[in-house]
Amino acid sequence: MYKRFFTLLVILVAFPVLADAPRYLPGIQYQLVQPPQPVSSTSDQVEVVEFLWYGCETCFLIQDGIARWVASQGGKIKYVRLPAVTDAGMVLLARAFYAADTLGVHEQIDGPLFTAIHRYQRRFDSESSVVEFFNEHGVPRERAREAMRSGTTAAKVRHAQLMARRYGIRGAPTLIVAGKYRVDPSLVHSVDELIDVVDFLVQSERTGPH
Repeated sequence: MYKRFFTLLVILVAFPVLADAPRYLPGIQYQLVQPPQPVSSTSDQVEVVEFLWYGCETCFLIQDGIARWVASQGGKIKYVRLPAVTDAGMVLLARAFYAADTLGVHEQIDGPLFTAIHRYQRRFDSESSVVEFFNEHGVPRERAREAMRSGTTAAKVRHAQLMARRYGIRGAPTLIVAGKYRVDPSLVHSVDELIDVVDFLVQSERTGPH
């Protein structure tokens, strides 16, 4: 009789703790950035940084879902996209990312470049192949080449490399929330869960620190 009562008491005491347990946990579905990094968002926004690489198929697959989630947040987040540069093989497409920004043709290049690589299996392994792609999308070859080689583009690529080291990313895609939390596909089971973990961390930041 006393044993039954004790078991029931333990269940009743433990239940509120279990009910209040967070859906996602550090070291399981996300990791802590050590040390936390400064953010560029205002006090009423949560910064979310997406590290991407055009050659990454998972990056391609999450773009639509991420775009819908960002749109649903209104002005509550500051969303920043950076090319992931964790090894030398990622530099060329990072230069393409920043050249498109410099030329003001990001919308003309970003989605189509992802699609060309992952839907049509086009290879971009040289500056000339990237310049030709820009030309196909309305950018004169010489302007594209100048933007790819510019000092501004080179400086931005170096900055992306520095940020990748500071956030401790290992590859793409990786998402950073509030300069404190790192989420990548190795920690989750689907695109939907990846976005849900990021949303959970954003909501947690709004309501108070972990």
